[in-house]
Amino acid sequence: MAEENQGAAGATQENQRQDAQMAVQHVYLRDASFEAPNVLELEQSSGQPDINLNLSQRTNQIADNRWEVVLSVTVTSKQGDKTAFLCEVHYGGIFQFNGFSEEQMPYVINVVCPNVLFPYTRTQIASLVQAGGFFMPPLQPINFEAIYRQRLERAREEGEQGEGQSESDS
Repeated sequence: MAEENQGAAGATQENQRQDAQMAVQHVYLRDASFEAPNVLELEQSSGQPDINLNLSQRTNQIADNRWEVVLSVTVTSKQGDKTAFLCEVHYGGIFQFNGFSEEQMPYVINVVCPNVLFPYTRTQIASLVQAGGFFMPPLQPINFEAIYRQRLERAREEGEQGEGQSESDS
């Protein structure tokens, strides 16, 4: 009898996975900027610039099963103490989800959606940097799953520290 219940639960989870669907309804450039504030002061022969990449993401639930996800990538290039260029791109997408459980949604929104948006963002950054007269090696793929797992771990640790502090205050 227990085996039948476990088999039924497994079948239900399998059906849920098969029924879960994500549709990309719209992908768009939300905002882009490029600045080269010190281009006249840069030395042409001073070697490789220091390139820094920052990521952020914003989500907005539009309807019960529709979400807007905006991936923001900022690339800063410095030569010594001078900024060679600053490029910022915000790429958005409207995604429709059906059949995902409440537990699955954070993963899909924080891992799957940015994986869809990043190639568009990377292409736009490359175009802006090239139009600005600079060369930048291609941005490598980003492991959004690892970033998501790190955020979950950090939140868990902060939660445990918060619980420990409240116990010691009593």
